[in-house]
Amino acid sequence: MYTKNPISRCYRVLFFTLYFLSLPALKVTAQFYTLKTETRKISKTLLSKGDSIYQRTLPKEESEEKLVSMGKGYKVTISRDVPVFVNLTDSLLSGLIRERMNVCLPLDLLNVNSEFGTRRDPISLCRKFHDGIDFQCRYGRVYSMLPGIVREVHQGKKGYGNYVLLDYGNLQCLYGHLSCIIVKQNEAVEAGTIIGISGSSGKSTGPHLHLRIEKDGRNVDPEPFIAYLNHYITMLHDRIRYLQDGTLPKPGLNMDQLYAVLQKYGIRYPKIVMAQAILETGYFTSKICLDKNNLFGLRSPADGSYYNFDTWEESVKAYRDYVQYKYRNGNYYTFLNRIGYAEDESYTIKLKQIVASL
Repeated sequence: MYTKNPISRCYRVLFFTLYFLSLPALKVTAQFYTLKTETRKISKTLLSKGDSIYQRTLPKEESEEKLVSMGKGYKVTISRDVPVFVNLTDSLLSGLIRERMNVCLPLDLLNVNSEFGTRRDPISLCRKFHDGIDFQCRYGRVYSMLPGIVREVHQGKKGYGNYVLLDYGNLQCLYGHLSCIIVKQNEAVEAGTIIGISGSSGKSTGPHLHLRIEKDGRNVDPEPFIAYLNHYITMLHDRIRYLQDGTLPKPGLNMDQLYAVLQKYGIRYPKIVMAQAILETGYFTSKICLDKNNLFGLRSPADGSYYNFDTWEESVKAYRDYVQYKYRNGNYYTFLNRIGYAEDESYTIKLKQIVASL
């Protein structure tokens, strides 16, 4: 007969404990996951060529980007050059934003009144050399185009009138005929700093901004520099949009593409209409053009606000539907004057000058 002997029970417990300790160690799988790396193929990249953006196919070894995602059973490998807790996209975006903050156009709206070179002086009526370009600007804000140092602040009633001379390193830029000056001599300014308000001080027939650029002691034509600056800013905008939205930007706006779209929508007198777009946007650099895709300064009759288009191509179609539908026949310049397209009395004269250069 079996009896519950406490001593014998202790021996049995000790026996089984020693028995299990003598067995081989059992393998147990932990209930947690590691990270694994995945490879995403990227076959397109953006390159700048002139005024357009095109695509190039990358070699296979150049087109792999390592991403980290949740998974099971893979070891984590992280490049030594990339900090563990930094998002690569955000890092690239921050770099582009820093680049964008280092460049700025001199005005919100660029419209050239007088070009660089020999011209008929508007006051003496004699042919003289014009050492810069004049932008149409009626008491608007004037911005520093690059980071620099204020080398000279001048208040006067002759010549350039009130002007600021900024040192950009290998370039020195003079902003003339200002109505007031905000910066001080020897002050360090960033790109986009408001240096003054445009005006008509000094030798001037009306409010405008005189922009003079000097390189290696010689005056150079500022227009190519402004055009390059505008193209560079547009390129940065495209790249920032690409990182934010993950979509390729559409080809940039240039003369050839505009002319093709004018023909696509059946615009009559396309050269004249192209000249209107150039004059309205200052060669596609105005804030209205860049922010609202509005090439022709089209406004809503309800409240006078500028139309905002998703693409600049839509503004071409809107010009046809809102403006050119009124045209029947006859001289197109006369038609523009008759409908009161612009308040500037010399508007059609400027259009003819641009058309002659196309």
